[in-house]
Amino acid sequence: MILTRYIFKTMSFGLVMAVLLLLAIDVLFGLIKELNDISAYYTLTDVFFFVLLTIPSKIYELFPVSAVIAVVVSLGALAAASEFVVMRSAGVSQLKIAGMMLVALLVWLVPVTLMGEYVSPKAEQMAQQFRNEKISAGQATSVTHAVWIKDGDVVFRSNKMTRQPETDRYLLTGVTVFELNNQQLVRVSEAEKALYADKQWTLENIKVSVFSEHGVHVEHNESQQWQSRIEPRILNLSTTRAKYLSLRDLKQIQRFNTRSGSLQSAYQMAWWSKMAFPLLVITTAMCGMLVLFGHARQAGFSQRLVVGMVIGILIYLMNKTLLNLGEVYHLPPPLMTVVPPAVICAVAIMILRGGIKRF
Repeated sequence: MILTRYIFKTMSFGLVMAVLLLLAIDVLFGLIKELNDISAYYTLTDVFFFVLLTIPSKIYELFPVSAVIAVVVSLGALAAASEFVVMRSAGVSQLKIAGMMLVALLVWLVPVTLMGEYVSPKAEQMAQQFRNEKISAGQATSVTHAVWIKDGDVVFRSNKMTRQPETDRYLLTGVTVFELNNQQLVRVSEAEKALYADKQWTLENIKVSVFSEHGVHVEHNESQQWQSRIEPRILNLSTTRAKYLSLRDLKQIQRFNTRSGSLQSAYQMAWWSKMAFPLLVITTAMCGMLVLFGHARQAGFSQRLVVGMVIGILIYLMNKTLLNLGEVYHLPPPLMTVVPPAVICAVAIMILRGGIKRF
């Protein structure tokens, strides 16, 4: 029990330091990137506020790298001081030491995972919305370019969406609705603007083109009611990158796509990626343990720091590469998100148990 608390204290200190180190580097690069977009509407204060809102998502995304750095650096200090030798002499196996390390890591993993589900998605969406509003001089809420979304046989397009705070209504401009029948275009409705209220859209100054065997019939209407499952919330979610959505948001997108077809590959990959996140963190930490019980325990602080960062970055890049490959080539999400870290973790456990000899 005393040993577990000691390792937890050491691991926690290293983990906090690793998170702060990576966060400082990422925030610095984020600030440098945003400085290029400073204008009369998007000021330096706005840049700092935007970067501040993105911090939760950065912590969540970089946590696997932070975990392996904490293992190699903080617990590596124990190994360098021969404290691991004392533990091994007392009958504590490598696998048991790894288990105590994982217990300490899981204590931090739970709040980080919850933050990734409830805090970082909302903060990231607020950050993007705030940035778009400032850059577009307060004209757009979350969409600065045309957005396309499909609902069954209806394809919806809009140039821009604006929220009216005084009435809590949403206004779209440059709206086009394409209606299909058996994969054939039968109707196109072009509206100057569309107002969403009382769970329905009101299209104003609308031009309707109806396609038939006899040609195209065009008519103009001042306004027209249009009921659709495409709501402002769905439009906001569809314009947000899948990796910044929570599991609840992804579930809502999935329910919306039930009638339209299967969930898009990007959303499926994001769903499985979030589900496999704890496994990814554990895998990176186990890889750090392998290095820790190797030659890295005799290295200095700077060497252990470099080793930890290299391991974390390699696994981070491997994970991102697999996610992109799976999204582009429509590969099974579990194969891209669960299998690789599970295999690496299993091999690491076998090595720690002595089932596989180190190179």
